[in-house]
Amino acid sequence: MEELSKILNPMTSTIFWSIVCFLILFFVLWKFIFKPVNKMINTRQAEIRKNLDEADRQRDEAIKYLEEQRILLEQSKKEAKEIIESGRQTARKIQEEIEDRAHEKSRQMLDEALEEIKRQKEKSLNEVKNSIIDIAMQTTEKVISKSLSEEEHKKLIEESLQEVGKAVEQ
Repeated sequence: MEELSKILNPMTSTIFWSIVCFLILFFVLWKFIFKPVNKMINTRQAEIRKNLDEADRQRDEAIKYLEEQRILLEQSKKEAKEIIESGRQTARKIQEEIEDRAHEKSRQMLDEALEEIKRQKEKSLNEVKNSIIDIAMQTTEKVISKSLSEEEHKKLIEESLQEVGKAVEQ
């Protein structure tokens, strides 16, 4: 046993000094390594949390901005539709005005044409009457073989005109 105790004794002292060295090493590591590393880890965690919070805030702002843009886009579409409809209504009004003017111009041209036809008809009738009068006078002179007085000519012309007027009216 003694031997055993000799063997254990030196080991006990080695174990003791190993434990003391371990504790000193642990204290030094704790003081100079673990605390700064732990502090860096905590700082890094705080920074990551801050970045995550910032990312969440930016995401919320982006969602809000997208919603605002969607609303603006809807308003723009609505305004565009209103502008298009307004343009269509204006075009319809202009088209109606043009059509009304065209109808009025057509009526005016038709009235003018009818008036011109009426004038030409009267002119033609007067020319025909004059021709008939000349023919009637020539015929009358030949038939009677003498010249009539001016009063007789007028009476004869008026009678002829009345007969021609009746014939033309029929």
